[in-house]
Amino acid sequence: EVHEGACGSHIGGRDLAAKVLRAGYYWPTMKEDCVDYVKRCDKCQRFSNLHQTPLEHLSSVVSPWPFFKWGVDILGPFPEATGQVNFLVVAMDYFTKWIEVEPVATITAERIRKFYWKKIIAGLVSRQCW
Repeated sequence: EVHEGACGSHIGGRDLAAKVLRAGYYWPTMKEDCVDYVKRCDKCQRFSNLHQTPLEHLSSVVSPWPFFKWGVDILGPFPEATGQVNFLVVAMDYFTKWIEVEPVATITAERIRKFYWKKIIAGLVSRQCW
């Protein structure tokens, strides 16, 4: 149950022994038994390499001047809030790190277009950022 049950996460042998100890159990060969159990776990043996994939190099996103390049993310769904909103649309200018956020009820192309026009295009003009 601790390793692969409802609360289990297929952790390694040492971590499994520590979790069993925190649950209030102990026996002299507990660490070795936990390591052996993990070695015999079919799912751990089949899928263990997925957790050890080679690292990828990160690269920075470069913007030559303010407001040239924006990143837009959609977050949610969240628990429904006032106005039946349960998503956030977040836009960030890569040069200045300026952020615009708006809660929305639905995610559609039209809704994102309105957000972009209202927060990015009209917002920059009203702030005289050009």
